[in-house]
Amino acid sequence: MIVGITFISCSLLYSFMLLVVYYRKQRINSIENKIYSALVRMNVFGLVLELLCTYFVMVKDTSPINTLLCLFCNRLFIIYLLSWELIFALYVFFVSFWQNTKAREWIKSHAKDLKVLGALLCIMLFCFAIVLPLEYFNDGNYVYSYGPAANLLLVVGGVLITLEMYSVFKNANSIRNRKYIPLLVLIIAMVAVFVVRSINPGIILINSTFAFVTVLMYFTIENPDVQMMEELYRNKRLIEKSNEDTSNFLFKMTQDIKKPVKDIIEVSNDMLTIKAVKELQEGSKIINNKAKELDYLVNDALDVSSMSTKTIKVYDSRYNASNLFKEIKYQMENQLDSSVKFEYSISNNMPDYVYGDSIKLKQAVYSVLENSIENTKGGYISLDVSSIIKYDICRLIITISDSGSGISTAEVNNILSLNIDDLSKINLSKDKKTLNLKEIKKLVTLMGGNLIVKSEEDKGTTVSITIDQKIVPNKNSEISKKMELYEESLHKDKKIMVVDDDAKELSKIVNYLENMDMNVSGSLFGRDLLEKISNKHKFDLIILDDETDTISAYEVLKELKKNTKFNTPVVIMIDDSKEFIRLAFLKDGFADVIMKSKLIDELDRILKRF
Repeated sequence: MIVGITFISCSLLYSFMLLVVYYRKQRINSIENKIYSALVRMNVFGLVLELLCTYFVMVKDTSPINTLLCLFCNRLFIIYLLSWELIFALYVFFVSFWQNTKAREWIKSHAKDLKVLGALLCIMLFCFAIVLPLEYFNDGNYVYSYGPAANLLLVVGGVLITLEMYSVFKNANSIRNRKYIPLLVLIIAMVAVFVVRSINPGIILINSTFAFVTVLMYFTIENPDVQMMEELYRNKRLIEKSNEDTSNFLFKMTQDIKKPVKDIIEVSNDMLTIKAVKELQEGSKIINNKAKELDYLVNDALDVSSMSTKTIKVYDSRYNASNLFKEIKYQMENQLDSSVKFEYSISNNMPDYVYGDSIKLKQAVYSVLENSIENTKGGYISLDVSSIIKYDICRLIITISDSGSGISTAEVNNILSLNIDDLSKINLSKDKKTLNLKEIKKLVTLMGGNLIVKSEEDKGTTVSITIDQKIVPNKNSEISKKMELYEESLHKDKKIMVVDDDAKELSKIVNYLENMDMNVSGSLFGRDLLEKISNKHKFDLIILDDETDTISAYEVLKELKKNTKFNTPVVIMIDDSKEFIRLAFLKDGFADVIMKSKLIDELDRILKRF
């Protein structure tokens, strides 16, 4: 009896110390930590309960009250041991299956059924623990209980350990995972416990074994420094905001430029119909040419709202963009005459790797440079590579300029005017290393990119290639995984997405919601929201302005509803002039309507409702 009480007392001492240390530190609000928190609390409670059981078995015959307390404590102790076994099994199953995407999605989709099944199993086992016979042994030296109720623990433990081992071998690639160490120690310890008890039933070490395994688990739980994670998360939010601000600025600039560009094209087209004045016609060609250049800049280079994974041609091969252009640079430097200076620059924020057809891209860029070398006898040739990054997309803007002989305006217009039918007639020979500009345009178009040519005779030529490539994620970044885990654990704040093409109004809404401790993302264009949702970003609430320059709120909602799993409430903001059709918006599927004239009051109302 002294040996048993000594083990229990020592286990209780270090388990209580663990409880204090564990709860003094901040923890990530993860499923793993929730399971472990339950085990830590239960373990201390169980050790205290075991001491009480030992005492009441010793004194149970001294009075009816002690007999009743002995019965109550021992039955409760069996229920505790069953609970510990079940929760520990839940931990092993979580470690084994949660990292598997298919298993995780299956568990999420059957969560309610699994909870009901688990509750019924627990109720059934607890009922058996209460009704099955339980005998007591006390000879003055050893005190313990035995019988069918105690044997229930062995049966349940054996079944659960078998299932746990199956889950481990089912995920054989993770057997070396340190999180399985507590399970292996438990199996070894339980074998030792059974051997000891078969020799001397009075030495009971089951609960002390559970306590040791619980303490051991503390050193396998992923629980990084929360203060560090908070700093990283704050920095991540600042970077995201900076990217959002940049995207919003570029979008605003494109919208400001598009209208005059459109006007220039329309006027120049009208001027082209005046055949009597040759000079006017020539001037209109130049205006038309310049307008197309600006239109390319706005629509194909700087308009980040058009950057979408849906428009990217998907390639299985990946390449290092920086190395690709450096290789081209070295080849060019070896070919150039000393009278021609080669200038090279590349963006600092270029991703490590992107998915794409590096062979065709290299051929296109190399061909443009070869044409520049052929037409440039002195001066310079430059290769400039810029990148715009939006989420997991990188837009490469490759600009090759030279001070060569240039191209006539008519030839430039001929290249710019090539449509799909024209390009289909151009034959790309596989054996041809260097392509002309028309062939290059077709090649770039086949890759999902665009090409623009700007040139003046005797002054030089500028060719720009724009192509979107999907960024290869860095799967080896442990800090990124921990950041995702930490971000997922932030359940206290609502995640809200606001779309409004009025920059001042958007800033006002975002600032107000952030002051209300909300996690807010703001954008000037609706397609940004669609892109985020398609990339599995989750929001608790979405607020849309009724009319934006690129896509209306109704069109955004229509696109969102195509996803059958989408269930986030979408609220629309309207002017007072449209209040009379408020019900129509609700019938269209919007969760609520905000009147802009009462913006702050309406936001407060919406936050209380959702």
